[in-house]
Amino acid sequence: MEETDWDAYGTGNYEKCANCMVHSGYEATAVMDSVANPLKALSIALNGVSTEGEMAPEISLENQRPAEYVFSRHVEQSLERLRNQKLTKKAG
Repeated sequence: MEETDWDAYGTGNYEKCANCMVHSGYEATAVMDSVANPLKALSIALNGVSTEGEMAPEISLENQRPAEYVFSRHVEQSLERLRNQKLTKKAG
């Protein structure tokens, strides 16, 4: 864990992170903000999250580094092999 360059990952930093639905890192940020700003956290707890008005800007994906390992070709080849096996069994 200590050897990983975590700044190289995350939305806007790494292509695979652009559409990731895992919340890793976001919860920790919320907790740190709550501890640093307890009155803000209390206000949100009492009044709820604001859903109107200006939203945070989108994170730019322009300078993200490309994915190092892409396995989609492997998956497609495996699926094709499975389809062919099923067709062979049906024909046989």
